Amino acid sequence: MQNDLYRLYFPITATPFEHSAYYAERRPCVALRPYIRCFWGTSGKVLSRGHGDGNHGTVIPDTCMDVIFDFDCRSGKVTGSFCAIDENSYRAGVQREPSYCSTFAIRFYSWTAALFSHADFTGSKNKTFEPDSFFDGIMRDLGDRLFEADPLEKRAEAAEEYLLKRLDLKRFDINLMNSVHDVINSKGRMTVGDIRSKNALSERKLERLFAENIGVSPKTFTTLVRYQLLWQEICSAGRFNALDLAYKYGYFDQSHLLNDFKKHHGMTPAQAIKFSRGGFLQDNISQVK
Repeated sequence: MQNDLYRLYFPITATPFEHSAYYAERRPCVALRPYIRCFWGTSGKVLSRGHGDGNHGTVIPDTCMDVIFDFDCRSGKVTGSFCAIDENSYRAGVQREPSYCSTFAIRFYSWTAALFSHADFTGSKNKTFEPDSFFDGIMRDLGDRLFEADPLEKRAEAAEEYLLKRLDLKRFDINLMNSVHDVINSKGRMTVGDIRSKNALSERKLERLFAENIGVSPKTFTTLVRYQLLWQEICSAGRFNALDLAYKYGYFDQSHLLNDFKKHHGMTPAQAIKFSRGGFLQDNISQVK
């Protein structure tokens, strides 16, 4: 199942059409596509006030995890952070003083990050950590190489070489992957009880699998997948029909859908559509895949 999940599900950001000096994406090589959603970063050195620059400063739940490297081009200092799976939107931090710097990041699918990690992800949701806490040695083994490999394309190639060596398929759990597949295939409408029954798993084992490998409960994961798929459909269509979408995604009514969307996205669907397209030239979501 791990080889087709990325074909079924392609999570997006609050501004999926953005391609600027402050934010650009690059797809991984074919061998890493089942595990890595994308590499992203600045396209060269920019005068930055932090990840809050431009529209990309709003971060929504995308069911992914990111290891982010920041390079201060004046001091030569490399810093990093690991952002675990998030449930709610937030505004990324802003540096106090502007500086010439660049950024490079690895965006993992939340169910595959553990395949590159030595750690247990239990209790990690909605938190930011030092990268080495979950990916031992990554700052030492990759940070300096990325600094020297600027720009984005060269950094992505260096990251691919590192990740292919680090990938540990012995951590792969077929029960987890099948459960994730069921959640995505049902558009987040499958109940936890149905997931357990279909995969012949006890409640305790299913909860443990999700906690250790993703950092959230199965129920939270299904909620986030449903929201993310809803956002993809809204963003792709460029319009919002609450009645039709409430029925399609299994919400009790339109009010339930609107409240759930605003809880995760931090704005109404109409506001989110306008925000997603501001300043960008692409016309449809297929262009970011």
